[in-house]
Amino acid sequence: MLGARVDGARADVSRCIAASLQCQASCEEGMARLVARGQPVSGEMVRLLRQCAELCELNVRALRKESRLARRTASLCFELGNRVARTAWLDAEDPDSYALARDALQLARACRPLLFAH
Repeated sequence: MLGARVDGARADVSRCIAASLQCQASCEEGMARLVARGQPVSGEMVRLLRQCAELCELNVRALRKESRLARRTASLCFELGNRVARTAWLDAEDPDSYALARDALQLARACRPLLFAH
């Protein structure tokens, strides 16, 4: 059951949850691709994607539980989604990074309405 409102419309919350789940999956796939290409697990891009995947998971939990922290996790997803999108878009070595960029940008767009809802 989806009960989170975060002072916003239920549809906005549903979009943010769906985008969070998609971005989490894309970040996890991106990490696997980077490691397969020889990037160290402690490398900057792998760490960025891990942070994003973990934050997406936390955001989904917060929104589903109607947590008071949900607005903050959505705000962090907005910020980190934009950063991941920009970084992934510039990764010309990996053609799959464009899908990651798209999903991260979609995360930022989906969570944005929750930041300004009253």
